[in-house]
Amino acid sequence: MDPLFVATPGETEIAETLLMWPELGGTRVRPLLVSAFGDIFVETGGGEVWVASPIELSCERVASSVEELQRLFADPEWAQPRLLTEVALAARDRGVNRPPDQVFAIAPHPHFTGSIMAGALVPMNLRLWHNLAIQIREQTSQPGSGGQS
Repeated sequence: MDPLFVATPGETEIAETLLMWPELGGTRVRPLLVSAFGDIFVETGGGEVWVASPIELSCERVASSVEELQRLFADPEWAQPRLLTEVALAARDRGVNRPPDQVFAIAPHPHFTGSIMAGALVPMNLRLWHNLAIQIREQTSQPGSGGQS
């Protein structure tokens, strides 16, 4: 896959980042791919594929198998919005870059702006980007938080 659309943080950083997501707690997983925007795709011991997404503030099943995920990535209508290819291409065209082991964070987070395009792309370490996402998710899911701030 084009390095513009993926990141290559170290195995330890990926493992530490995945520990933040309670949905994966106690589940044996094998990392498959980290997108340029920090989505971590993993295969579970049962063969399902899940994604921990700091932009969506979610961790959920996206495919029943690695083979199904490969078919999904082969479909541009599914892959382009998931990998944010248009955003990555626009960033490259504007000269916004990131080291291969970092991801693009979006500031302010799209949860607050309602749009990925409303924020600035900031190169960030994977663990920090997910940590910020988890904090936003926890803050907005507490009773009385009123949802978006």
